[in-house]
Amino acid sequence: MQADEKKILSSLEEARKLYSEGKYTGAINIYKTLADMLQEDRENLLIIQIELGWSYYNNQQYKETIELLQYALESENLSNQQIFDCSRLIGFSSELDGKRKKAIEYLQRALNMDIPEDQKRFTYFELGKIFFTDGQMIEAEHYFKTAEPLLHEDEKSYKTALYYYLGFIDYFQKNFDSAWHYFDYVIQNADDHKTRASGFFGLAHIHFHHKDYPVLIDLCEKIMRVDNSFFDKETLGYFLCEAYLNLKEWDNLELFFEELFKDHPQGRYAPIYNKFEYAIKHRRLPDTVHK
Repeated sequence: MQADEKKILSSLEEARKLYSEGKYTGAINIYKTLADMLQEDRENLLIIQIELGWSYYNNQQYKETIELLQYALESENLSNQQIFDCSRLIGFSSELDGKRKKAIEYLQRALNMDIPEDQKRFTYFELGKIFFTDGQMIEAEHYFKTAEPLLHEDEKSYKTALYYYLGFIDYFQKNFDSAWHYFDYVIQNADDHKTRASGFFGLAHIHFHHKDYPVLIDLCEKIMRVDNSFFDKETLGYFLCEAYLNLKEWDNLELFFEELFKDHPQGRYAPIYNKFEYAIKHRRLPDTVHK
């Protein structure tokens, strides 16, 4: 083996070691040096570019990931597996960079590659998330349910996340019994407090729909006990205000509405704040609220 080859292999081993340790900046620096050295060796350069792309991605350098791997995709020497890896990583990066249309394009391109279906499970999952966020529930459900049987037994965190989304898809489609089972699975199988809180949040929506206000209050309180930094405190505040309004607990309504208004004066629920203000002032239900 020539001296240059030994140096390249040694550097590649060091870059992979740094990557495995989460030291992405160090790995990036070595991979970039290797890429410069291998400009004339297109086959091995592609391997370095893909590994450099993963390093950029994990270092949250999404624009660099996209630019590098789009260039790599121009090569005629890529295998199906390499096209899949480049395409899905561009898709993941585009999603995180706020470019949903581009993310969908590349993730679907990845799914079209002739590779084992098992390797596509996270790509299906990410597409489901994008369509869910965009409110396209039928499309989201298709990708989530395709991903579900492909997930491995040790990938429980993905399964609980997937069931959280499927629970809300069923909720929005008014399949409340099915939604309840998905959310209950999340609660029973959560490995951390934030995931468990998300399951309670799903159940809170169901009980809000059924006007089970005492249970709704209990669930909102559980969420705050389990995860004091819960991601959607605004909705929790709204749920509590609606519950106390309908239970005619005026003092609690006043307390929680004051907090909701202070934290979200122009929030999502602002158009109906006048309902709570009326009830607090007059100590009775507005005519538009069912008794």
